[in-house]
Amino acid sequence: MSKVHLAAATSLLLLSHAALAGDKGKSGSESGQDRPEAYRELVACREIQDSTTRLTCFDRQVAALEQAASQHEIVIADKQAVETARRGLFGFATPVAKLMGFGGNADSTDELKEIVTQVSGARRNSSGWVLDFEDGSTWEQNDTRDFVLSPKVGNEAKIARGILGTFTISVRGQRPIKMRRVK
Repeated sequence: MSKVHLAAATSLLLLSHAALAGDKGKSGSESGQDRPEAYRELVACREIQDSTTRLTCFDRQVAALEQAASQHEIVIADKQAVETARRGLFGFATPVAKLMGFGGNADSTDELKEIVTQVSGARRNSSGWVLDFEDGSTWEQNDTRDFVLSPKVGNEAKIARGILGTFTISVRGQRPIKMRRVK
């Protein structure tokens, strides 16, 4: 994943996390304080009793929301786009990911636990294996285990979240080894 794509994915997740929060954690989102102001003001229009005033409010707030979106002050994304961004960030232990609620939360039921991908490159360095995957990510070994069969281009790999922020990779169903994402 290029730096531009990573920045875009991070921005997408930062700005759309509130939209996915929905009714999950009612304590924080019941008041709607975790949602963008333009969205809260649009929803507030529903409370107006007079239909003409309510329509005027909706028109004004939709225009404000559309302007905020066109100026990239707010991003409107569907669940699939957010999931794609989450997958692209899988394996990074960044403060941004924790800020957005991805990683570091053992109670999260929607946290991405593993992905299945294909090897697009495999080589060894002084640390051990360095594996490239079809999604553009690169992972480097950080333990002393080894695969029984060397990874090859096209092999299926399962990358799984371990305990305490670690990740393991199993290639072709072999015993997993610990690796960390470097790109």
